[in-house]
Amino acid sequence: MYLIIVGAGSVSKQLISIITEQGHRVAVVEKQKERARAIMQQFDVQVFHADIAEGNVLQEADIKSADAIIATTKDDSVNLMAMFLGKEHQVANLITLLQEAEHQAMFEKLGVQVLSNPEKLIAQKLFSFIDSDK
Repeated sequence: MYLIIVGAGSVSKQLISIITEQGHRVAVVEKQKERARAIMQQFDVQVFHADIAEGNVLQEADIKSADAIIATTKDDSVNLMAMFLGKEHQVANLITLLQEAEHQAMFEKLGVQVLSNPEKLIAQKLFSFIDSDK
């Protein structure tokens, strides 16, 4: 399986670790030079230091071979652009983190799988450990 991840924050690092441990190929697109460099030093993956909306970075990342594009940035507009471009290139799986609930409909119109409010999901899971003891 080949996945393209847009954004190189803490969620992406965990995701890259899981994906590479499973033996899958990963490419990362990251706008911030320091984050791109950190991913290159930590993982054996392709890293593209670029803005998703500029140039042909997804063609360089071989989007035609991608099984999924996953956007994990904290900017819904960047994530939406990544999903739009993934849809345009007929990537089968489009997945994103959602920062603002009011943007969800836009992503869903594109057929994107959305994970909204990941902090709340973590908090609920943490609380479930306490609640399950009762």
